[in-house]
Amino acid sequence: MIPRQRIWVDRDVQGVLIGRVILYWGIGLAYLGLGSVFSQYYQNPQWTWQEHASTLFAQVWPWIPSLVLFMPLVVFDVVRMSNLFVGPVHRLRKHLVELKNDPQCEPLTFRPDDYWQNLLKPMNDLQVEILHLRAELDRPADEPAASQSSESSEEENASSKAVSAAPQSTSSPAEEGSAESPAAEASAESPVEEAGAESPAEETSAERVEA
Repeated sequence: MIPRQRIWVDRDVQGVLIGRVILYWGIGLAYLGLGSVFSQYYQNPQWTWQEHASTLFAQVWPWIPSLVLFMPLVVFDVVRMSNLFVGPVHRLRKHLVELKNDPQCEPLTFRPDDYWQNLLKPMNDLQVEILHLRAELDRPADEPAASQSSESSEEENASSKAVSAAPQSTSSPAEEGSAESPAAEASAESPVEEAGAESPAEETSAERVEA
């Protein structure tokens, strides 16, 4: 068993217990003292008050040290035993505060000799359920952000594709012009060649006329 570092845990609960112990101790002393006084008075009614007091003190004084020393032991034992059920409640209260601030805190634990061990499983199950619920609540908040990021990435990809396609479209007319220029040159050269091809026939017809 792990020794306890704190004996006085909950002032309200343990203070009430100590008050009850002192109350019962005082009632017991009063009952015994009054019983002895009345019994002695009825047995010796002719005695004076001084004789009754001296006789009563002679009968009671051996018990006074025992009663005085026994009282602190009873109080200490009651406080120590009260820790077995006050300590778990104190730990449970602290755990609830930690659970409110941080659901991922350590699970609730009690000492092996504490009472109310059956509170551990329901409390730890409740903590696990809270973590699941918080995870489900945080999940929809992440999905729109992910969709927005995907949409923005798609838009960036589309814009980059449009920018990369723009120079190709502007350069195509020049390429078409360059492709058409040899054809134009060929068409321009063809009449000259035809003219050159017809000139020998004209020369032969002229020679025949002269002949």
